[in-house]
Order: sequence, then C-alpha cells, then structure tokens
Amino acid sequence: MEGLWPLNIGQVSQTLKRLERDSFIVESGEVTGPTGRKAVEYSITEEGRSELAAWWTRSVDKQPIERDELVLKIALAAGRSDVDALRILDSQRFATMKQLRILNQQASEMPEERSARRLALEREIFDLEALSRWLDRAESLATPRSLSPTTKPEED
Repeated sequence: MEGLWPLNIGQVSQTLKRLERDSFIVESGEVTGPTGRKAVEYSITEEGRSELAAWWTRSVDKQPIERDELVLKIALAAGRSDVDALRILDSQRFATMKQLRILNQQASEMPEERSARRLALEREIFDLEALSRWLDRAESLATPRSLSPTTKPEED
C-alpha cells in the first residue's frame, strides 16, 4: 500500500494505542530501523485475529456527507438573482472532466492489476463519473417555484 496515502505518524500512534487498549495487539519487542531508530514491535492477539476475521466479512457502509459544499453552493445560487447557477454547474463540469482526463491517462499507464493504487484510482474515476452525471441531473431540474418572475429572492 506504499504511496497510496501519506502516512501520518500521529494517526498511526493513536491507532496502535487504541488497538492495544482494546486488546487486539500487544507489545512483543523492539526493532531497530535502517536509520538506527528503535521502535516498538506489536503482535496481534487472538482477540485481534477474531476481530480482523470479522472485519474481512463486514460490508462497508458509505458514510453520508454531512455538508457537501457543491450541493450547498448550487442550492444557494438557485435562490439568488445575482448568481448564475448554470455557470457554477458548467464550471464544475469542466473541472470534473479535466480531472477525469488526467486520471484516465494515469490509469492507462498502470498495469491491469488489483493493486491498492489502481483500486483507489479506479474508485476516484467512478466517483467523478457519478459527479458528472449528477451535474447533468442538477442542470435538468427546474428552478424552485418560489423564485417565479413575480417573486423576488432574498439577498444578503
């Protein structure tokens, strides 16, 4: 999984502490790295093995996005006469398609194998394709009825 995400040593330390607290791992010694720095070595416990086996079989629920800035931006723009919601959609579509071209180029240069980097890249491509479809759908929706020509939107 090297190179997939930047390693945050603080997060690693906290995760190791939680795993140890929950009895999933135990300290098993000390190792010396290539630079001569010493580090604690951990071993998985039986309880840890059981939890890992259960984790492999659990499906992953997609976590809801609490505040999607793009949704908020488009929804707020729809209620204003001084902001062009279609221009926002077009700008986002352009940026999305540009990113898709870059990622597809990267994918074409990678081996067709189930590596962590390839899987992450493919996931990002599919997410951007879904965003592109959503932008098309958002554009096809009508302006809210509360903003008919006789109704003046509130301005800040």
